[in-house]
Amino acid sequence: MSFDPSSREMTNISAVAGEVTLFRAVIARAFHDALNRRGITNDNVDVEAREARVLREEAREWLLTDSLDFRRICQWALLEPEAVRDSAVRAIEACDAGTTRVAA
Repeated sequence: MSFDPSSREMTNISAVAGEVTLFRAVIARAFHDALNRRGITNDNVDVEAREARVLREEAREWLLTDSLDFRRICQWALLEPEAVRDSAVRAIEACDAGTTRVAA
């Protein structure tokens, strides 16, 4: 089973309850932050770049560790934590390798 935060089933609001949509949005935002390339180099010293770097690292840690918080959000989003984590690993590896599109 794979997970793609941009797929139609993730964003089809009429197909799922509001709470499920909310928790899927939390996961999608974590993916967005984890894959943000702004602030990767040390050249950028502006506040926004530093904030992006901090959010990126926090999102990656949250997606890649087996915290109770992560498992609960996945449960409430009706998603398997392992599938979300596997997709996060692939997406982060592709991002770090400079690949523009990630196949989930």
